[in-house]
Amino acid sequence: MTNLQTPPTGLPRTAGELRAGGYLPCSVKAEVRRNLLSALRSGDRLWPGIVGFDRTVLPQLERALIAGHDVVLLGERGQGKTRLLRGLTELLDEWTPVLPGSELDEHPLEPITPASIRRAAEQGDELPVEWRHRSERYVEKLATPDTAVGDLVGDVDPVKVAEGRSLGDPETIHFGLVPRAHRGIVTINELPDLAERIQVALLNVMEERDIQIRGYSLRLPLDVLLVATANPEDYTNRGRIITPLKDRFGAEIRTHYPLELEGEISLIRQEALLEAEVGDHLLEVLARFVGHLRESSAVDQRSGVSARFAIAAAETVSAAAVHRAALTG
Repeated sequence: MTNLQTPPTGLPRTAGELRAGGYLPCSVKAEVRRNLLSALRSGDRLWPGIVGFDRTVLPQLERALIAGHDVVLLGERGQGKTRLLRGLTELLDEWTPVLPGSELDEHPLEPITPASIRRAAEQGDELPVEWRHRSERYVEKLATPDTAVGDLVGDVDPVKVAEGRSLGDPETIHFGLVPRAHRGIVTINELPDLAERIQVALLNVMEERDIQIRGYSLRLPLDVLLVATANPEDYTNRGRIITPLKDRFGAEIRTHYPLELEGEISLIRQEALLEAEVGDHLLEVLARFVGHLRESSAVDQRSGVSARFAIAAAETVSAAAVHRAALTG
């Protein structure tokens, strides 16, 4: 996502100003915890657009974040898992300091790559500072069977080797998505679709917070909050989350479709793009129909009846009214 916002004036522009202003390094999980607790105490609404989770999923997610856990959301398709995780960006500080030109958006007072450590030592308090908006600290990857280790973790960059560096030089590495999300949030959708050997590459990232590439290990103290989604049937139909990786998630939270009729109607009204007005009685008919489908033995409940079904049905009813009006003049 491209950030079009401009940092406010008056923010520190050097490492010395940053240190004097008290902008000390803070882990992303501690940052999320601090902002979440502040919002809970003030009564702010944290999860706009999320319907039907107030007494079930959201309290579990909030407790997991306060505990500093990586999280996997487990539920059928169309239950709002991805939207829920995208809302996590609101729990990050609006602006955070970064070292200009660093591949991993490192904190100017806590660099972790060899090149950035050298720059910090050479420039000291005159080290320049840039500011990143929280929208730039969230990355999302749809897991697919062709995803490679290099995509997630990194690989040796042949261009850097051709420039004269040796293969053993850590600066020959092109970092993947997870290291580049340093000091941010990484979401992996449909985690079981990752090949098991690719999931293995995430083990060190989640536990030891380092990465291993091409036979040598870089001890980079990565700071990420890793969250993922999965559908229950994926454990047998398409793949599974390997046991060691599943064990590294501190919280596994089950999502669900709206438990009450009013919640289903609210969701349809909120999400459907209606070309004409659809009365509440028609929306109630659709919501009740979807509820019966989710209880029917004629429907494969392992796949679930997505909320998108009811939303699309409401849009079709609306389109039918416009179509009929056009024909009758």
